[in-house]
Amino acid sequence: MSDGFQEVVAVAPGALPDSGESALRRMIRIAVPLIFNQGSVIMMLFVDRMFLSWYGTDEISAVWPATFLHIACNTVFLGTLAFINVFVAQYHGAGNRRMCASAVWQGVYFSLGAYLILLAVIPFGRQVFDLFGHRPEIARLERTYYTVLMAGVSITFMFNNVFAAFFTGRGQSHITMSANVAGNLLNVFLAWVLIFGRLGAPRLGMLGAALATAISSALPPAIMCAFFLGRSYQPEYGTRTAWKPRPRFIRRLVRMGFTSGAHDLTYFIAVTLFFMFMGRALPESLAANNIAWSINDLLTLYIHGIALAGTTVLAQFIGAGKPEEGERLAYLVVRFLIGMSLVIGVFYLVAPEVIFKLFRPRIERPDNVPFDLILGKGRVILLLMIGYNVLNPLVYTFRQALRGAGDTSWFVKGAVPIDVLLFIPGILLAARYFGSNYIVLWCCFLIYLAVLGTAHFLRFRSGVWKRIDRDHLYEEM
Repeated sequence: MSDGFQEVVAVAPGALPDSGESALRRMIRIAVPLIFNQGSVIMMLFVDRMFLSWYGTDEISAVWPATFLHIACNTVFLGTLAFINVFVAQYHGAGNRRMCASAVWQGVYFSLGAYLILLAVIPFGRQVFDLFGHRPEIARLERTYYTVLMAGVSITFMFNNVFAAFFTGRGQSHITMSANVAGNLLNVFLAWVLIFGRLGAPRLGMLGAALATAISSALPPAIMCAFFLGRSYQPEYGTRTAWKPRPRFIRRLVRMGFTSGAHDLTYFIAVTLFFMFMGRALPESLAANNIAWSINDLLTLYIHGIALAGTTVLAQFIGAGKPEEGERLAYLVVRFLIGMSLVIGVFYLVAPEVIFKLFRPRIERPDNVPFDLILGKGRVILLLMIGYNVLNPLVYTFRQALRGAGDTSWFVKGAVPIDVLLFIPGILLAARYFGSNYIVLWCCFLIYLAVLGTAHFLRFRSGVWKRIDRDHLYEEM
């Protein structure tokens, strides 16, 4: 090869293990642990939000805008690192074991460089909440939560994705499940202690929630790293010896990740704008919206695990030269997820009070908004959330499927223009002419998701992704 890499030894297509196992059964086997893995972040943040709602309405009002700004800052890098899972799955499907471990090491190097960039972004992000006109008491809490997440959580989330990719990409996701369950248990304990000042600790409120997440989020990647470097995988995968930096691989990772990550960035900028403008709403509307999102994240956390499992199996089939099998599985996943969303929608219709009472404040404070006002707005927002839950599987599943297939050019040519030309101008106009009317903001968001989901579906159905060159799967660079 041109830049000093070893000449490649081809590995024959069709090396997908367990060939007698059906695609659906393989996906379910991978998905169950992945629900815990992908849901671990959601669970950590859910515990923060629930405890913060017990602490006060200002805290629950502040947590979502801060969270989404943090996600928006990280999204290009996390979107890029998602390709480590894709590469591991494709290399594993092609029978190229050594490159599975090498891909993980390249992800570690990329994460360290990305973290330095994120640290430099923090001072600019802290100014955003004031720029959007959030109330001073809310903006102060938002800055606290955002700063700790950026400084203490960004690197651990990236490492979590990188080391998890080695296990999930090969279909061995029970290790990631165990590691993330341990991290969540630690987070529940630390959040209880630090938010409310238990066991002699100071009562830190918002700061305590952020610190609990930062500390506990380091545990899962530490556990997975220990397994990755253990004796079990060294003989076959060379996990301890594959640490050599591979500039060619990192360039490919950056090229594919930043191309696809461009859409992730514009998508989360769009969603962040939604939450930032919502942050100017009446206190009861803002609190109700954030509680509804917290509830919905918990009840639909399975979406991320199932969609990623489908992506993993699709990538394995591509590596084995059987893309049609993965295509059929993708359609099955979408139908299943939409069906589950409708079931949850019935629950929202018949029992909204049961859900919202989980977030009733436990500490009496004069600045708390009357909970009956929050519940009234919450009933309306849960109805709007049903529409979101039906559209989200369409967006997320086909986006992940196209990413797993390596069709990154679509994100720049098709998805980014929808974000930039449709939703971002639309929500800016809505905020200008309708102020912080939460129903108008929600309608803009749902129209955007419908257009984006339809576009992803049509691109996937076109089959362009089947014709992408994948000679690198049979190479050791």
